[in-house]
Amino acid sequence: MLITAVIPTKNRPHDLARAVASVRDQQRLPDELLIVDQSPDEASRAAVEAALDGSALRARMNYVLDSSIAGLVPAKAEAARRASGDVVCFLEDDVVLEPDYLLQVEQGFLETPGMLGCCGVVSNLPPLPPGYVRLFHFFHRGIFHDTRVGVHGAARDTLPPLIPSTCLSGGLSAYRREVFVAVPFDIANELFLIEDIDFSTRAAARFGSRFFINSRARLEHRPLSPLNRTVLGLRQRRKLREFLVFYKKRRDERHAGAALLLLLAGLLLESAYDALRAAHYAPVLGYFLGLWDGMRWKLAEPTVT
Repeated sequence: MLITAVIPTKNRPHDLARAVASVRDQQRLPDELLIVDQSPDEASRAAVEAALDGSALRARMNYVLDSSIAGLVPAKAEAARRASGDVVCFLEDDVVLEPDYLLQVEQGFLETPGMLGCCGVVSNLPPLPPGYVRLFHFFHRGIFHDTRVGVHGAARDTLPPLIPSTCLSGGLSAYRREVFVAVPFDIANELFLIEDIDFSTRAAARFGSRFFINSRARLEHRPLSPLNRTVLGLRQRRKLREFLVFYKKRRDERHAGAALLLLLAGLLLESAYDALRAAHYAPVLGYFLGLWDGMRWKLAEPTVT
């Protein structure tokens, strides 16, 4: 089995070098390291080359520097087109892999030949508020059901090795190449926050129950900084708009409308909670602006790239 490790990035040389170093130190090296860099300069490339100096991985690197690639989803689509591996493993530029991450990804595919895709587990998730997991699953039902919440952050020995899931986390997901032939990335609808579950649920609709969370493949997510009050509002606005786009693409599925109403109620409560915690109205304002954005959004169909 040949594995391509993909890291999309833009203007984050320090984080990228740290992520690449964790790939360099894997017990099972990828057969190809494909970096899709949207930065306007060579700073990230220089940081990566320094991190790989003297490593066997240096000769396996394919570095694409192209500032005309605009956004995460176009970068993933470009990577899927270029990747040479049988399995394409997407990573983010602010993660640190445990040393056996890629080995566990490979073992999952080898031990479960019918598996077409999987994602790993974030091991350093901050503690969730009491009752959050139960509330989340109450409000996310039907087309919005998401198995991942309650799994990320859990200890390795508390989870089964493979957990069936139609929702895979994009920055720690791996797919067999044939998935990309049948399921295009949705570049047209400008998804970002939920682009991963949009893709994985469309793949599951196409191929059936052949997708899993691999609880043995673990990494740490190290984002740059906590969200400030203004960014919380912008994030909530984008989340509402994207969830409405997600619904519009699946509105003909059974009970989709009821699932949307329940989700909107839950997201309103989340916005109110964030506003109280931040002592600022931005999250609630973002909720209603995002609702308006999503209602007006004219759906475009994904195209094969």
